[in-house]
Amino acid sequence: NDLRTLSLADAGELSADFQPVDVNKLLSEIQSHYLVSFNQKQIALDLEPDSVMLQANLDPVRFSQVLTNILDNALRYTPEGGRVLISTKQSGEQIEISIVDSGQGVTPEEAAHLFDRFYRADPSRTRDSEAGGSGLGLAIAKSIVEMHKGKIWAESEKDNGLRIIIQLPVAKKVHQQADGLQKKGEASRNNEM
Repeated sequence: NDLRTLSLADAGELSADFQPVDVNKLLSEIQSHYLVSFNQKQIALDLEPDSVMLQANLDPVRFSQVLTNILDNALRYTPEGGRVLISTKQSGEQIEISIVDSGQGVTPEEAAHLFDRFYRADPSRTRDSEAGGSGLGLAIAKSIVEMHKGKIWAESEKDNGLRIIIQLPVAKKVHQQADGLQKKGEASRNNEM
């Protein structure tokens, strides 16, 4: 199933229903969904959203898959008593989502390969072990983020946790609608003269 999803995404054939989505609200819903799992492992799952509404053109189902793949890994690799922080901010025409965990992290060299198919920073974890998945979750996340015209990458240093950053363009539809209304208003005023 994961391999099929990745193949469809790579071929540009993964179906998507893009719509303006409040990113902070979507993250809040996903955080609520994960709280029980994180609490069971005694890991704090915190959300620090930007104070302004951040809207992106997303397929909420597909983009939720990106976040669940990342949070599944954070839950798997963050030790009991640790913390995972999800934060958002707007930087120019980009929305930045950051997911930081207090796990052991990986080397910068390993971080560069985390989104490669079947890559495992810890070779002792196999698909047969309890902690292993298909090895495709982050590769799927990358394909879906790119389908949304975004970027995703990881930053880490050994023993200092892992930070995954997603950048998405701010929804242009909102700006276009506002520009269209302004121009329509200007045209109406010009016609009245």
